[in-house]
Amino acid sequence: MTTTTLPNERGIGQVEPLWCPRDVAEFLNVSQATLSRWRRENVGPPFVQVGGVYRYSPATVREWVREQETAHG
Repeated sequence: MTTTTLPNERGIGQVEPLWCPRDVAEFLNVSQATLSRWRRENVGPPFVQVGGVYRYSPATVREWVREQETAHG
């Protein structure tokens, strides 16, 4: 996973590069197959599809984890 930040084109702070499914699977300690199933079932972290590939915002994934902690104790 990369931790470099890039300037936001809108000039409103820093934006982390998007994560690929492998990065997210590693962060969540799940398999890429599980992450793929979650995408199909719409139960995992939010993602965007860019040119036929899936990408995740690191901040959004972290927020999803916090929501899971709140919802599931």
